[in-house]
Amino acid sequence: MGDHRQKIVGQDGALRRRGLVIGLAAALSATALVLALTWYWSSDLFLDQTQVRAAAKLDLYNSNLDGALGKYQSVPKLLALHDEVAAFFQAPLDDEALRRANELTKTVSLLTGAEDTYFMDAEGLTFAASNWDSDRPFVGHNFSYRPYFREAMQGRLGRFFALGTTSGRRGYYFASPVFRDREILGAVVVKVSLTDIEAAWTADEEKVIVTDPHGVIFVSSYPDWRFRSLAPLDEAALQAIAESRRYQSVDLRPLDVVAQDRAGPGPHLIRIAGETGVSDSAEYLMVSRAMPEAGWTVSVLASTQLARSQSITATLMAALACLITFLVAALVWQRRSRFVERIAYQRRASEELEQRVEERTADLTTANVRLEREIGERQAAEADLRQAQDDLVQAGKLAALGQMSAALSHEFNQPLAAIRSYADNARLLIERDRHGEAGENLQRIRDLTARMAEISKHLMTFARKPRRELRPLVLSEVLDDTLSFLRIRLERAGAVVSLEQPDRGLQVRAGRVRLQHVILNLVSNALDAMENQEHPRIEITVVEKGERVIVSLRDHGPGIDREQVARIFDPFFTTKDVGKGLGLGLSISYNIVRDFGGSIRAENHPGGGAVFVVDLPLLPLPETVLEPA
Repeated sequence: MGDHRQKIVGQDGALRRRGLVIGLAAALSATALVLALTWYWSSDLFLDQTQVRAAAKLDLYNSNLDGALGKYQSVPKLLALHDEVAAFFQAPLDDEALRRANELTKTVSLLTGAEDTYFMDAEGLTFAASNWDSDRPFVGHNFSYRPYFREAMQGRLGRFFALGTTSGRRGYYFASPVFRDREILGAVVVKVSLTDIEAAWTADEEKVIVTDPHGVIFVSSYPDWRFRSLAPLDEAALQAIAESRRYQSVDLRPLDVVAQDRAGPGPHLIRIAGETGVSDSAEYLMVSRAMPEAGWTVSVLASTQLARSQSITATLMAALACLITFLVAALVWQRRSRFVERIAYQRRASEELEQRVEERTADLTTANVRLEREIGERQAAEADLRQAQDDLVQAGKLAALGQMSAALSHEFNQPLAAIRSYADNARLLIERDRHGEAGENLQRIRDLTARMAEISKHLMTFARKPRRELRPLVLSEVLDDTLSFLRIRLERAGAVVSLEQPDRGLQVRAGRVRLQHVILNLVSNALDAMENQEHPRIEITVVEKGERVIVSLRDHGPGIDREQVARIFDPFFTTKDVGKGLGLGLSISYNIVRDFGGSIRAENHPGGGAVFVVDLPLLPLPETVLEPA
């Protein structure tokens, strides 16, 4: 009996030991799985955080670099438009002219902060430079092999980064062509130094590099990487670099870069070996962004050391958590206290839910505050944009008034001379008791003053500041007033305007002055397009189509190139010669018509010439017509 009891006890002990072994094996397997998942999950999480920080830093560095270059982009353009600068290129220069040219380039460099400013003739020879009095001046050197000079001689703004063949210093070059009529006389070049920007990139957490189209690093926060390539250069790249002399006398050795595999899209991991071997290598997460205009690629290489350390810490914490869990589970299993375990689980779940609710509420509150701030900023930006548009419209009208001042002076002088003549004749006729004829002269004087008052009325209406509010307008009155205002220019150009408007009572909701500005701009552009024609002709048609009013204006000029139709309403896009327009007229007209709830488009007429179509919403005829806006 005792032996049987001992046998049962021994069996129970064996079962318990067997169950303990199975439980320990399962626990160890679970622990290994948890640690592996924790390592992979934490690695992705902390690498993603590193990527977000690197992307934010990349935005900052990219904006800094783009802003530093942008402030110099217009300098050569403005110099090329200066009359004195153009005169330097048009004739051989004496000693005094050369001195003034050198002083001008030196002054421009001092005022703008540019490293060098110099003038090159059509053969690429530098005849004036800001460093004319230095040990290694550019004067007398021929840089026709540089791509920026070739681009400028093609009529474009040249851009290029290179190591100076004379100065030996790195710089970014802007080159603008100098025109005489349509002939390119040479180029104005401004060299910008990026040394100060590079010196400011001293962050220890990441490294910043800027590479050219061949992958050569020419700007780097880590000096040892300068003039190194991310990959070995092929023969074509080496030949292109040699032809442009971008890195003359520089050994372009590749970095020892090894790509690392990382699951998922986005930036990739790379490992760069040190100068002494793989033992000194470091792992980086690389985030890049292209600068198309400059032809560069800006990259931030963030070290993954912190992310890997955090992953190890997270794995250790997971191991500690597993150990604690096993101890708690053993204690619970020993005491057979499932009820207490259930209560503890419910309490933990409740606390976690409350914490999540609080965190989500805080996130939503922060998002709402950010959204309200962004809405306010967008509203302010829209208000500023509308104000700028109004100011440009007003400036354009005043410029048109200035251009017509000579013709208006002639228009007023003729009636004034006639009034004086009629008044003198009327005085003589009254002295001779010829009152009937004197009355006719007075009537002519009255007609002439009415004509002058009508001209003044158009000028005052056109010159006043436009209102923002929209009101019902009779479209025929706006067209008549605008064409009456342009009558002098039309007569001087010998232009014939045909206006076809079957229904003169059509109304639209718009601003009178701003709508006049749109019609004025379209008619002026049509006259400019037919500038060299003996008998220019403009056709204006007004058609009612459903609930819309279609105003079509056609000229008989050369029309619009198909490549330019899509860009004709872009700001600062113009097909006119330099100095004859800023390219803002059609852009402003586009925004004005859009504010009226309409649209404007450009196309070519099958019979020749360009057609601009303005589509406006039609208003039903009211019982009383309000005053125009």
